[in-house]
Amino acid sequence: MNHVNRIVMPQLLHRALGVALILTFVTSSYIPSPIRAQTPERSFTVVRDLDSDGKATTKYDLYLPANAEMGKDYALIFFVHGGSFTGGDKHDGRGRGARYASQGIIVSSANYTLMTSLLSHASINSMVEELYHTVDAVVQECNRRGLHVVEMATTGVSAGATLAMLLAYREPERLPVPVRFVFQQVGPVTFDPDLWGADDDDTRAALITLMSGRRISTEQVGSKAYQDAIDSISPVAMVNENTPPTIMAYAPTDQFVPPRLKDLLIEKFKKYNLPYAFINFPNSNHFLDDDPDKKVEYHLTTEEYIKKYFILTHAKSK
Repeated sequence: MNHVNRIVMPQLLHRALGVALILTFVTSSYIPSPIRAQTPERSFTVVRDLDSDGKATTKYDLYLPANAEMGKDYALIFFVHGGSFTGGDKHDGRGRGARYASQGIIVSSANYTLMTSLLSHASINSMVEELYHTVDAVVQECNRRGLHVVEMATTGVSAGATLAMLLAYREPERLPVPVRFVFQQVGPVTFDPDLWGADDDDTRAALITLMSGRRISTEQVGSKAYQDAIDSISPVAMVNENTPPTIMAYAPTDQFVPPRLKDLLIEKFKKYNLPYAFINFPNSNHFLDDDPDKKVEYHLTTEEYIKKYFILTHAKSK
């Protein structure tokens, strides 16, 4: 097939994600205000730029409760930054790290190799593989410090939300500890090109090749290989009776992620009778900035899930 060239790549990313390579500001500016809440001074410590798999592009930061005790069991919140798979940085998780580490939860915020050019050889599938390795590295690092991670939640924004869902939904048995729940904002749940406005097979094939990392020819569009490639990067395709409870926040006027996609996820959760919380931001676009009451609701719902689904927290509340 014709390879995705340097001109086609940003056009496809713009079409599929609403932003091209230039929009790396997305997640650095997009941290919901409840997450920015003030935390007590010195209530947590940060260890930066820890190694995951030896690559400079996959380092992570670790936020530890200031009073962390060796030999004690802990829950982990694993944050994945957004940025259209082309930008963003682990530093975008600093607000969440401060907030939840101050509550006695270990938090990690991870980088992954971005689709900055064809030479990066990055895809959604390669990003998920890197993040599986990073979760292992985080748990091992905590163990080295005498902190025993026994459960976790994944979370992310936009592209990071997709990756957070894929981590939890795809092969949870690969993770060193169980995922109790997911909380995510505006994450694409499928990359079916038709649902993103693709109207010719060249675009469909090029988009799925780029995003999945699997070579799909124009002639393969509509085939099992084509559908398998779509499903491999689409969280909604992985929902089953064992999928963890999920908080999902979306906006009906999202200018980047088609709003109807979230309905596919909700339908799947209803099909399997799974616990979920959908928080609608009626006045907002992709950045969820224009519904302050809904930001508070999202934050409070997350706190409820922490208390309900983290076994350690649940046990303390009894």
